[in-house]
Amino acid sequence: MLGIQEGRAFFNAARNPNSRPENNIRLEDNLPSLNEVYNYFQDFLSRYSSNTLKEGNLKRTLFENVKNNNFTLDLKLDDIYKQQTVFENNEISATPISERKIKKPENYSAILARALSERPLTYLPTVERVCYEVCETANILSDEDEHLNYIQINLLNTFIRPTPIRGLLAATQERFVVVPGIIVQASKPQHKMRKITLQCRYCDHKMSIDVPLWKDKPQMPPYCRYSSTMKSSMGVANPMDNQLGCNGVLEPYVILPNECTFVDIQSLKMQELPEAVPTGDMPRHLQLNATRYLCEKMIPGDRVYVHGVLTSYNPNPKPSRADGTNFSYLHVLGFQKYDDMTGNDLNFDVEERNELTLLAAEHDIHEKIFKSVAPELYGMDEVKKACACLLFGGTRKRIGEETKIRGDINMLMLGDPSVAKSQILKFVNRCAPVSVYTSGKGSSAAGLTAAVMRDSQGVFSLEGGAMVLADGGVVCIDEFDKMRDDDVVAIHEAMEQQTISISKAGITTMLNTRCSVIAAANPSFGSYDDSQDTTDQHDFKTTILSRFDIIFLLRNKQDIEKDTLLCNHIVALHASKHKSQEGEISLSKLTRYIQYAKKEIAPLLSKEARDSLRNFYVQTRAEYRGDRRSVTKKIPITLRQLESLIRLAESFAKMELSQFATEKHVQMSIDLFSASTAETAKQCLIFETMSPLEQKAVKQAEDAILGRLGKGQRASRVNLFRELQLRGFDRAALSNVSYFVVSYVSTASLCCVDNSVHFMMSTGHIDQKGGAPRKGGSIC
Repeated sequence: MLGIQEGRAFFNAARNPNSRPENNIRLEDNLPSLNEVYNYFQDFLSRYSSNTLKEGNLKRTLFENVKNNNFTLDLKLDDIYKQQTVFENNEISATPISERKIKKPENYSAILARALSERPLTYLPTVERVCYEVCETANILSDEDEHLNYIQINLLNTFIRPTPIRGLLAATQERFVVVPGIIVQASKPQHKMRKITLQCRYCDHKMSIDVPLWKDKPQMPPYCRYSSTMKSSMGVANPMDNQLGCNGVLEPYVILPNECTFVDIQSLKMQELPEAVPTGDMPRHLQLNATRYLCEKMIPGDRVYVHGVLTSYNPNPKPSRADGTNFSYLHVLGFQKYDDMTGNDLNFDVEERNELTLLAAEHDIHEKIFKSVAPELYGMDEVKKACACLLFGGTRKRIGEETKIRGDINMLMLGDPSVAKSQILKFVNRCAPVSVYTSGKGSSAAGLTAAVMRDSQGVFSLEGGAMVLADGGVVCIDEFDKMRDDDVVAIHEAMEQQTISISKAGITTMLNTRCSVIAAANPSFGSYDDSQDTTDQHDFKTTILSRFDIIFLLRNKQDIEKDTLLCNHIVALHASKHKSQEGEISLSKLTRYIQYAKKEIAPLLSKEARDSLRNFYVQTRAEYRGDRRSVTKKIPITLRQLESLIRLAESFAKMELSQFATEKHVQMSIDLFSASTAETAKQCLIFETMSPLEQKAVKQAEDAILGRLGKGQRASRVNLFRELQLRGFDRAALSNVSYFVVSYVSTASLCCVDNSVHFMMSTGHIDQKGGAPRKGGSIC
């Protein structure tokens, strides 16, 4: 009848303060007694004040929390340790239990901090009792709160070094530790018995057992306590004597649920930070046990520092099945999110701030950042600019209480193989402060968003996917074209609204996915073909394309000069493979610069920038509206593209740590948009902007040319066109098909000899339905 927690842990009386006969006995290692801690903390609660507390002092903070139905109090041990108060007298204010004067040392706050640090499970109940009695004395508890008998302390041990999950070894068992990580799974809160009332089924004797908050299973009395007492008082040595009490029956007690006291308890799973996992290793997990008001305070995707005691439980409590192996978990005493953490990686000292400010003041800061993006890659200047914009991001805005406008930038690279798409993704994954790398082929909708899992006890829990774990960072998705349609649809909400809505197995919630998405994809047939309809070469719908702020069409076109430079660059890299390729700014410094810009800078558009954006958007819409041939465009210019331009301008402003995006930044965003998304639409629509009759004529001319030339044959362009014109083909259609065929040649097998273009169709041409290869040849 113990229900939820049965079989999970054993009862440890040594850690139960109520099991001690005397509360004024000092513990080992010169730790204070419970009565001393009671008096120390009572006086500390009344006298402590800090500039960091806007309310003025700790007691006032406690009172305001209780009045707002928040029965918790954040308590940092370093604040207690630093408070060195000299008392003028030995009187204790508001001591409801004892009126005795107790002499306290001048450095009692350090003793109190040490006690809570070394034995938090022993002293925390006493500290919480002091908080409750102070509130009760002040008459701030309402009638509805009379059933409460505790105020929960959110204990934060901020003067010890955080221990990673991989460092939680046997030496840290039963000790206060601070563990960084990311919450990946959270179950629904359940109920645990805090105080169990038992009744003997034979003599109706009642007794109560206090159960500690950590996940221990209480040890049930094997015999009736009343029977044992009677036997001892009558001098009976054999407890199995059938003449007394309950006749020595084993396990006579039953639980009375109506007279038991319950508290909330929640099980969570924390994972190592993705950037902290060594290459080739699996990320490690740690089970968390949160109780009372700490339940439902952490959700999947939260990056937190968890303060607690590492303890263990025996999964096989029966001696016949026990093998001596216990499973560890962390009993949560408090937690801090990364944004609230003091002394973490997001804090910058004065020296570092000055260094980053001087870097931003340089006149060529934009060029330095662009050259520092993937310096080992040759060229790709516009792609590197877009990656820099994605890393810095725009400004996240909130309109009202519910409406939010994302500031993160999404980017898609669609192109031929061997154009360094994956290398770009790898660099972004290394450079971004928070990043998750995944592949479209090996990722499902649940793996990218969230899933509902069932544990061994049948309890459903929510587990976050890649986009949830990358909250506040970047998700890199390679082989984006290999994802199933259902999986692509699942990330629509995550990319635009930056939330994941879950309604499964009785769990209805919403998770944050405030991250950028950079994806790489190949055309459906491997290489891009200008002569084919754009929609036949990829399976992306307009709904997903419109969610990308930047779209690049990367082509592997053959150019002698470019190929020579690229080859020299690659050969030089292999010749100096042991030397790292550093850009204008080192990778570590660039990462810190990005962190600083995203934390401190939130640029807004100036008036000139707003006017420039409005003029560009209205003019572009008018031009496309007047072009009747543009009705087949697959990437329309919509308000989402206008928001993309705003985000790009804000990211350029962030690069120079400017609080305002000026007209210069808007022009830079327009140039980048024109070189990426607009140029992609233009290249994709060369064939689509023709009328249906023109497209049909080009297709017929293409079939005639490819059918005229056999494999490996050559023909003069002039003679071939003259022959086809005599057969009735239009010269304009022949000119168009010549352009498409030569463009296709440039993506297949191309060589130049004496200014003649040779098209060697060694593999043939696959039509859009995957039919048989067409015979090819060459056009000279």
